[in-house]
Amino acid sequence: MSRKAIFVECSVPFWIDVAYQLQSTDDWEPCYWTGDPRFEPQVHRRFPDAVFHNNLDAIRGIPAAACRMLSLPVLDQPLLEELASCQMISLQMMNRMDRNDSFSFSERELLFKQYLRYWSAVLDHFSPEVVVFPVSPHLVYDYVLYSLCKRKKIQTILFEQTSLDGWIYPESRFEDGSLVLRDRYWQLCHSWDTGSLKTIPITEEAAAYLERVSGDYAGAVPFYMKDQFAQHNLVTYLGKKLLLHPNDIPLMIQKGRNLLSRSHYIKQHGKSIQDSDMKGFEYVFCKLEGMKKKNRLKQHYQSLEKPAEFKHPYFYFPLHYQPENTSCPLGEAFVDQFLIVDMLSRFAPAGWKIYVKEHSSQWHPKLHGECSRSSEFYDRVAALPNVQIIPVTTPNFELIDHAKAVVTITGTAGWEAVVRGRPVLLYGHAWYKFCKGVFYVPSVEKCKKALATIQEGYTINPTHVRLFISAVLEVGTNAYVEPSYAKIVNISPADNISRLTSAIQSFFASNQGSTH
Repeated sequence: MSRKAIFVECSVPFWIDVAYQLQSTDDWEPCYWTGDPRFEPQVHRRFPDAVFHNNLDAIRGIPAAACRMLSLPVLDQPLLEELASCQMISLQMMNRMDRNDSFSFSERELLFKQYLRYWSAVLDHFSPEVVVFPVSPHLVYDYVLYSLCKRKKIQTILFEQTSLDGWIYPESRFEDGSLVLRDRYWQLCHSWDTGSLKTIPITEEAAAYLERVSGDYAGAVPFYMKDQFAQHNLVTYLGKKLLLHPNDIPLMIQKGRNLLSRSHYIKQHGKSIQDSDMKGFEYVFCKLEGMKKKNRLKQHYQSLEKPAEFKHPYFYFPLHYQPENTSCPLGEAFVDQFLIVDMLSRFAPAGWKIYVKEHSSQWHPKLHGECSRSSEFYDRVAALPNVQIIPVTTPNFELIDHAKAVVTITGTAGWEAVVRGRPVLLYGHAWYKFCKGVFYVPSVEKCKKALATIQEGYTINPTHVRLFISAVLEVGTNAYVEPSYAKIVNISPADNISRLTSAIQSFFASNQGSTH
């Protein structure tokens, strides 16, 4: 008997191949697919009966053409109360669509309720057995769909990207993490003897990675940050590309044309989100206005910053770039990063400071940091009595090494801190959440308890860190779910498809019958 499946935000060709292998070997039947409209013909060639939903339409709350006649359910108070947290996060996530202060609270509420009605109707109509997300859902409509699947006890599968080069692992809920990883790690911690640290089984690549993160920051910078650094000055970056790779000029011109011709899911003034269709020079103008706003934010931040001093005890809190899934939804309520700073300011030991450093990507010209930061945010942070805003240029590893603890939602800095022997106060659902030395502190009580433990001189055992890596290598898969990671995963495209398929098969088989 076929197994109906929905594939969400699967916008690259290899996901079509993964679904085809699942259909061939396990009788999966893709009944609904959301993704980039450029891939609709490929999806329909393989799965002619599947409904394809242009993801730009899905984001704007426009139904798939084949589902416009579905009967939408009535929303009632019990349902809305049950999904109140989903609504809070969804409304915040809609910052992605608001580049010019045009998306009001009431309009956001209306879109959220449209999502609820439509995706409830889709799930009721198709009755899928499983819904696959490449990563944690973060484009609003997919997060609402994910939340409804949890409510209806429909199996969800998504992948967690680790900082270990190319290692990922599947999970049902990002809120829970991988329970298989957690259990295996705890088993290793309880069973491992006190022998040599280097006898713990990890790959040569993982050992080399550990060495890099334990050394200078220049050798440990993630590849995606290197790419961002290279593109920080767009004029210089494009000039170098033209000089060093003149054969790429036709491709660059084509990319420019595509950028101008395609639609973007940005809310336009005076139009509903469904009618908004920003593109061409209006989009370019919107981007230019965003760059101006980011420059103003940067200047305001710099007017408040003071150099860090390492002679005083302090917590180091590198802010997250926003909007991004690393804080929304993975941070849940702490997508509002002021809540974290305020909590620490209230309960930090007397005489300890909180050093807050902005993420350099927040002002990057190509990104969308203007959507989720304001001068008022910086002012509120700086006004707290034991909090200090520090220059973005302050070396990251120097701040980690002198800190009493590093504070983060899900950031790479938290993992780097553990590797370098510093405890972490974690406010979100990071891939390293279960590693010893990481204190998950979503409540006042847990925060106070963790602060007391750290004040008493808590130290990290390097054996526990290496055992955690060993557990990740055991339960994870060396593969990629997004094309940008192909450059750090030394496998063929065919191997990547095979590994993703096997990971999904094994995970689904081990979770069948689970009600979560």
